[in-house]
Amino acid sequence: MVLKKFTWPAELTLNLIGGKWKGLILNHLLTGESKRFGELKRLSSGISAKILAKHLKELEFDGLITRMVVGTDKPRIVYAPTLRSRSLEPILSAIRQWGTEHLGAYGPEAPGEHPVPGNLVPGASADAVPEASSADFVSEEPAWTFRKEALPTASSSHSVAS
Repeated sequence: MVLKKFTWPAELTLNLIGGKWKGLILNHLLTGESKRFGELKRLSSGISAKILAKHLKELEFDGLITRMVVGTDKPRIVYAPTLRSRSLEPILSAIRQWGTEHLGAYGPEAPGEHPVPGNLVPGASADAVPEASSADFVSEEPAWTFRKEALPTASSSHSVAS
């Protein structure tokens, strides 16, 4: 792996724990005992074995987890957090808390929100949203949410003829 120089401290942190899976892997390791590969795969539903192995190697290389061989007769490999990753605990805890508080606004039962094309949904009701550019949505307090279900469906104008 190539070491990169960071000029912004938050860039370093986000590079180390950012992405879809690294924070989740660290969260599982920090909220319990050391875990085996299979346990981490089961806890992180949706991750492939290849991606999990890649992220575990990266986290180990970055000094955030340690890989240990336990036992002699039937050795097994376990992963555990390092002291450096334990210092991330307050950050991951704050992320968990924020997610807990705002989960309803981003979930399928978010009240009064309707997806609009482009996956961006203004905080206000989108019942009468005219055709507009992104400049029309600039405000002092942006209230955007990302909605996966706003992706184009089969009713798109680019459907395949049967």
